[in-house]
Amino acid sequence: MKTLKTLSLLLSTAAILCAAPTLAGEGKSVGAGQGGQYFGWGGHRHRSWSEAVPVLRTDGTQVPGGCPIESPTGRFLYTARNPGTGLDIFVNQRPSPDALFEPGSALPNPANDPGGANDFCPTPRPDGQLYFVSSRSGGCGSADLVVAINDPATGWGEPANLGCEPHGPNTPGLELSPSIFETWWGTLLFFSTDYYTGNQDIYVSYMRHDGTFGPGHRLEYPINTEYDDRQPNVSQDGRTIVFASNRPSSADDASGFDIFIAKRRFPWTLWRSVRNLSESVPFETVDTGETRPSLSFDGDRLYYGSGGVWISERD
Repeated sequence: MKTLKTLSLLLSTAAILCAAPTLAGEGKSVGAGQGGQYFGWGGHRHRSWSEAVPVLRTDGTQVPGGCPIESPTGRFLYTARNPGTGLDIFVNQRPSPDALFEPGSALPNPANDPGGANDFCPTPRPDGQLYFVSSRSGGCGSADLVVAINDPATGWGEPANLGCEPHGPNTPGLELSPSIFETWWGTLLFFSTDYYTGNQDIYVSYMRHDGTFGPGHRLEYPINTEYDDRQPNVSQDGRTIVFASNRPSSADDASGFDIFIAKRRFPWTLWRSVRNLSESVPFETVDTGETRPSLSFDGDRLYYGSGGVWISERD
């Protein structure tokens, strides 16, 4: 409980400064603040995002599938696609972050379920852990957050469920897109679920001292709205969050899901106003719908899915 108390104190202090609600315990909401739009802090000050382009493979074709995310080294791209037996996690390799990706292949069992369950929304970590979503049997709901470890000596281990509510983050509903943020006060897990409100909303869970994750706490406006807000990804410095939402950005907005971004000054302060990247850049795919955005470890590349994998880079 020390980690939770420390984080609660930091969030409470931030809320006093920003005049916004704060974390108040299990089942409550985490304040998100309503500050003015400001998207240029730190090393990315005044840098804008480029128009999105397809991520190409060495054979000249676009990387297929969705749920894209780059590995910490930038040499691997994880995606999810359906080879005909349900969703599986695929990985594409390249010799350097500046090169094209090879065609790629599915992860071996047991990372992908041999029984045909859906495995998707992968999130690789530097220590060999892979967080993802799986509908394999024995879970808490329709699809749960799980983690598997790739041991260099023995290969992939059996995925472990992160636990069912009220003790863990998984629910009887559908969870999506785990995102890990490590801080000096502890480790945070961001994800979305449709269980509590009927729509997908974004939640944060805190790692206990024993390495398990607790139940999720819903983020407040402007991160969550009355609309569907899903598939969060938090930058490694904890100051940027990207996610997909079908909230309308204008009176005539009927484009479905767009990519949104929010920033904050420090990892312990509150999220600022949200900006629609799909419309403000704009992305070529703005009228077709975009899902599961993710940031590279250095924060310079943004991937998302829209009939294949797309990338936008900081200018």
